[in-house]
Amino acid sequence: MADVQPYRKSFSFEDGYILETTYRAFCPLESLWQSNSYVRIGKDVFIILDIKEWSDYVELYLYRCKPDFALEVEE
Repeated sequence: MADVQPYRKSFSFEDGYILETTYRAFCPLESLWQSNSYVRIGKDVFIILDIKEWSDYVELYLYRCKPDFALEVEE
């Protein structure tokens, strides 16, 4: 469960790449999220660029992957 909201923030990397986050998600603190993990919201796949932990929730900064990005799901 997450409250997903539109959001804009740029992340710059030393090799000149700049990624623009397009959403952020607020989740319960006990959620098991890891940086560099992927999240599927509807038909879109996002990578978690950053996680901020607050007193009772976590805030995830999400970057939308290209539409042809394939995410395999283990069952």
